[in-house]
Amino acid sequence: MFSQRSGNRSTITQPAELIKEKLLFAKKFAAAPRTVGSVTPSSPQLISSMFRNVDWQKTGVIAELGAGTGVMTKEILKLKAPGSLFFAFEIEKELREMLKRDLKIDVYDDAAKLPRALEAAHGRKADLIISGLPFAVLPRDTTLAVMRAVLRSLSDNGTFIAFQYSFHMKSAFERMFEEVSTRLVVMNIPPAVVYECRGVNRQRGAVPCGKEQ
Repeated sequence: MFSQRSGNRSTITQPAELIKEKLLFAKKFAAAPRTVGSVTPSSPQLISSMFRNVDWQKTGVIAELGAGTGVMTKEILKLKAPGSLFFAFEIEKELREMLKRDLKIDVYDDAAKLPRALEAAHGRKADLIISGLPFAVLPRDTTLAVMRAVLRSLSDNGTFIAFQYSFHMKSAFERMFEEVSTRLVVMNIPPAVVYECRGVNRQRGAVPCGKEQ
């Protein structure tokens, strides 16, 4: 987790808060590993890699799918431009209520409802969609529903950035998007792969076919 100092530079917050978040995340993982997907929150190095190429001043509508304990959410709230719209999604009820209480923001439950949420905000498309959803362990129907929502919701010049713990989604993302780049973040538990995707492949009518093996 970060606190902004100047520009896009950030520093780590108090260790006690980090320990609290890690314990909560581990508890939720133990209770529902197919929903949470990881035993520990994202590291500062992973968050930095996720946001490496984001131009926040040109990003008017942002969505985060799978907000978890809010480690990445807090950084988005610090970096986003004044007046930009932000939509956070978290399916786990206790985490969702914690985010609402601590961050004073609205948090939606099902990421597949993203198009509906955007439509309610004057029908605008998302310039940036961030995902921490664990597609490797989610049910196939859930993955399909979420990715259909992403494809419907992303603007023509928008960016979809997701992290996973393997390259299992690479082929699927390459069918859905015109441009897909990947980078490995080893300073995370477990090491993570960041996917940065642009240009929804609308000519193919691309829809995800499920998780890659």
